[in-house]
Amino acid sequence: MAPVFLFSALQVLIYFGAIVAVLYYWGVMQMVLKKIAWFMRFTLGTTATESLAACANTLLGMSEGPLLIRPYLEKMTASELHAICTSGFSCIAGSLFSAYISFGACPNYLMAASILSAPGSLAFSKLLYPETKKSQLKEVKDLELEKPTESNVIECLSNGAASMVGVVFAIGANLVVFNALMALLDDIINYIGSLIGYNGWSFQIILGYIFFPLAYIMGVTANLDETLRVAQLMGTKTAVNEFVAYQKLGEMTSAGLLSARSAMIATYSLCSFANFGSVGIQLELLGSMAPSQKPVLSKIIMQALLAGSVSSFYTATIAGILIDSPTLCLPKNNAGSCFDPNKFINQTISTTTNSIF
Repeated sequence: MAPVFLFSALQVLIYFGAIVAVLYYWGVMQMVLKKIAWFMRFTLGTTATESLAACANTLLGMSEGPLLIRPYLEKMTASELHAICTSGFSCIAGSLFSAYISFGACPNYLMAASILSAPGSLAFSKLLYPETKKSQLKEVKDLELEKPTESNVIECLSNGAASMVGVVFAIGANLVVFNALMALLDDIINYIGSLIGYNGWSFQIILGYIFFPLAYIMGVTANLDETLRVAQLMGTKTAVNEFVAYQKLGEMTSAGLLSARSAMIATYSLCSFANFGSVGIQLELLGSMAPSQKPVLSKIIMQALLAGSVSSFYTATIAGILIDSPTLCLPKNNAGSCFDPNKFINQTISTTTNSIF
């Protein structure tokens, strides 16, 4: 009775959503985000909305983070919108940590990558799209965050948990669809390759060769086979999503195909929402909150995707330089804790027999 992934790892998302909702109700989340945003505003010189959005995306993700600055989206410049999109692409939601850890990603690497991606995303955003206009929202103290609408903590806890149920099933459905789609593409490419005399082709191999120069420059390892595998993971994350990429990472580490250093750099480089599927999500999300800004968003969204990808890859490169003794984490297997009816029956019979005699 192997554990079902939807109920063995993703259910933690419901708990996280409820806890975040309660912290937001008590004002803890707003206080923490504003303090961090002030520090980033002081050190990086970015505006209040850019700093707050980057911090919020680190903890809440690109779907919930922009909700904190929704009243100010209409007043933002194109460069500020570019920074918000970039931070959304370069970060991941804290609620997904448990799922990635179950795939075999090291928790300390995930936390470090998520924290470093906030200032990194702002830096690369300003390099690709510098500010040429005067912002109306420079100081963090001028921001007024929305207050929760719930009347008490119990209602807040219930609403927070219920709001994550759809997210859990959406993630599960996406995993099924994208894994099936990857298998279909592998079969089609393998069949086409066999027709011209090249067997063993797959979609991941093609992505690996495309991203191989980048992975090699990042200094994954001297082993070219491992560098190619990390490049395949980077390509899968960009073309499909990071969930499928982390799942493939767990399969590779379990099979002994990646060293500790290669797995570490892969963990850092995959820790972002920078994929083509997220483009539509972010464009629709921000466009619905600021309809007048949608033409601007449609022009800058692909450049923001590039900046978000570069930010996560740069963070992985820095980690490869600074960390001398990386740790290799393996996927968690919860099958041993599942109920085994045969074992239960045998134990019951043995206990009954001993009690009689």
